[in-house]
Amino acid sequence: MKKFFFTFILFISFSLLSAEDFFTDFLSIYNSYESLSSAYLYTQKLLEYNADGQLVSETPAKSIVFDKYEVSRIEQKKEPLYFLSTPAGYWIKNNKLKQPMKISGNYKVMDIQMQDILRLDFENDFVIEQKTDETVFLKRANKKSTYSFIKIMQNQNDYIAEIYDNKMQKIKTIKYICSNLNEVKSFTTIQIYDEFIASGSHYDYITLAQQKTSVSKMLFNPIYINELIKLLDTL
Repeated sequence: MKKFFFTFILFISFSLLSAEDFFTDFLSIYNSYESLSSAYLYTQKLLEYNADGQLVSETPAKSIVFDKYEVSRIEQKKEPLYFLSTPAGYWIKNNKLKQPMKISGNYKVMDIQMQDILRLDFENDFVIEQKTDETVFLKRANKKSTYSFIKIMQNQNDYIAEIYDNKMQKIKTIKYICSNLNEVKSFTTIQIYDEFIASGSHYDYITLAQQKTSVSKMLFNPIYINELIKLLDTL
């Protein structure tokens, strides 16, 4: 009986450790874009595919990331859109807006919610509710993200996040594809499948290049967004 109990405890401990290990690895790769001491410019593009897998559109984008802060520019036909992400929330700015407007994470551009490409904060905006050796189930901890639950799984070298609403209905699948960016393992491709609409189409958000840039972290504030926009436009 004692031997069985000891074996059972070892099994549970190993399962929890395995879950923590793969989730720790996921966070390490996911946060590879962040630096506490430097800002980095990322050249990106947003690809739209129809249900047959055919490329429908390609949209240039670029971002500056500094720690948990990010400012992004997404090209549109009429004018570019700028987005700011901080631990306090999300903001949008364009030429028509005199001041940046605070938005929720489910604000859509080209049918994509901004919280998908401005990066979810898995560590601070969610808590672990359940875990096994193959999955980690997260529950929303605050109102910054509109996603109620997220289940994260490993698929060989890549990762899958299934998004659920508060009724436990799956509304989206996000695939994080790994490759090296400047010799650092990163999620260079994020594939977004909207299962609530179930159109069969999907988007790829691809990071092409990374380079160090100079910008003060103090500027990552809505009141200084015009300064960030000027910097993005010149890089």
